[in-house]
Amino acid sequence: MERWAGRVAVVTGASSGIGSAICAELVKHGMIVCGLTRRKDKLEPLRLSLFGAEGQLNAVDCDITNEDSVKRAYQWIEKTLGGIDLLINNAGVVSQCMLLDDNNIRDLRSMLEANLIGLCICTRDAIKLMRQRGFDGHVVNINSIFGHKVNTCVPGSKPINGMYPACKFALTALTECLRQEVSYIEMGIKVTNISPGLVENDILTTHEGDNNELVKYMPRLKGEDVAKAVVFAITTPQHVLIQDIILKPMGEFL
Repeated sequence: MERWAGRVAVVTGASSGIGSAICAELVKHGMIVCGLTRRKDKLEPLRLSLFGAEGQLNAVDCDITNEDSVKRAYQWIEKTLGGIDLLINNAGVVSQCMLLDDNNIRDLRSMLEANLIGLCICTRDAIKLMRQRGFDGHVVNINSIFGHKVNTCVPGSKPINGMYPACKFALTALTECLRQEVSYIEMGIKVTNISPGLVENDILTTHEGDNNELVKYMPRLKGEDVAKAVVFAITTPQHVLIQDIILKPMGEFL
């Protein structure tokens, strides 16, 4: 991680689960981390716990579904820290609405805005700042095992898939499209897709889905496991790209 010491990382969805674990891991390795969150107070306990670490954590107000909010956050980062070197797209939402529900349009749109459109905005503007820095940066998209396979519901239980796997399958394709665009414009920025299985205290296991029998009894990763996968992906030599990582707990049957 010597290459990344003192460099600026942006982590979306930083206040809980995988996001907070990634923030902590990067700060411990000496990075200046900007945790984007809609509520800065939720990130404060983590920030305080990291005093004395090699790097530092800054809590930055940002709603990634609001383009103006992203621009304000990035302007603050550029003015205060000089730019962005690493982007971790982790933020996302999940809803238990079914696709055939007559009252699902609001939920469907909010999932698309957070899981895809907001990610595109964050990535587009981060890469602009990376290019200005003249540093070969890295974009890491935190995807999901559901971006590769739709789970089969337990007979008699309510389906929990809905729009969530559709968004994650789209993210798998979007990550590859982004990699191709970066290559086309001859940038040295790397793009990596990391797809964990179920993670303790993260989006699916803290939602209504945990009441589903399939989710309830499945083994789980820890947020720290995903954070270490991020470190693995960004510490390869410059001529090596870790394009995709599927990270599963032992015994997971998806």
